[in-house]
Amino acid sequence: MNLRQMEVFRAIMLTGSITGAAELLHISQSAVSKMLSHTQQRTGLKLFQLSKGRLVPTSAAKELYSEVEHLWRNVEKVHALSKELADPSKGNLYVAASPSLGMTVVPLSVADTIKKAPDLKVKVILPLPNQLIDVVADKVVDIGIGTFEVSHPSIEVHARFRCPLVCIMAPGHPLAARREIHPRDLVGHRLISVPFQELYGLSEEKVYGDVLEDLDKGVEVRSGLIASLFSRATGEVAVVDAIAISDGLIPELEIRPLVTGESININVAYNRFKPASPQVTLFEELLLHRLKECCTEVTARA
Repeated sequence: MNLRQMEVFRAIMLTGSITGAAELLHISQSAVSKMLSHTQQRTGLKLFQLSKGRLVPTSAAKELYSEVEHLWRNVEKVHALSKELADPSKGNLYVAASPSLGMTVVPLSVADTIKKAPDLKVKVILPLPNQLIDVVADKVVDIGIGTFEVSHPSIEVHARFRCPLVCIMAPGHPLAARREIHPRDLVGHRLISVPFQELYGLSEEKVYGDVLEDLDKGVEVRSGLIASLFSRATGEVAVVDAIAISDGLIPELEIRPLVTGESININVAYNRFKPASPQVTLFEELLLHRLKECCTEVTARA
């Protein structure tokens, strides 16, 4: 059976008559009858029996229909995709991001994208690092933005960035008078911290050096954005990634670079076997533009 024969067969199964199938497909009744007759001849199957003016499917037709319906769902997906490709302002965008990015640069980039494609439907998930790799590899999402290194045969990294660490604090904080802050300058001040290893794969020992044991980490929160909110509320100093305070997300704070040899790696990754739609390409372009504002690009887009 070719696709047209399957379409006619499916329409008859759904409506229970030649007339109903013709109306559903917007063709003549004679065209439906001829296609049904031709299909039965080619397949050698008796698909319907006439009973009280209705076409009753045979057992063979019922078994065949379950497979045709399964196939037809995929045909409809292809049809929907072709419409999306023809009109980039519509369609779907599925994004996976590390939590720290999913609460900062990703929402801003999604907002930029929706301005250009207002009918776009977007879904964003914030999985753990190993799960982020899995959903990209399994084609669950269109694009992944993570803070951990990616090593998977199905995944291609389009762009890499290094994001610096910064210190934020209230304007009246003693450290606000400095142009830059070294880890040793944080000693003696109550610090709002984040779990660097869990969020970014960074070692605290490498970030703070030999003063780590002397730091007063009075508050620990789960993301740079939340640390920024605590800093604004308390006036105390926090060490966060530069993206957490990009685009004026948290106003009324002083920002100073933290002088350390460590920085956060950001990877923008795709499944190499899943072609990027125009919607995904648009989102990536706007995302990269925002990342370039506060990070250093290490590898240009492939």
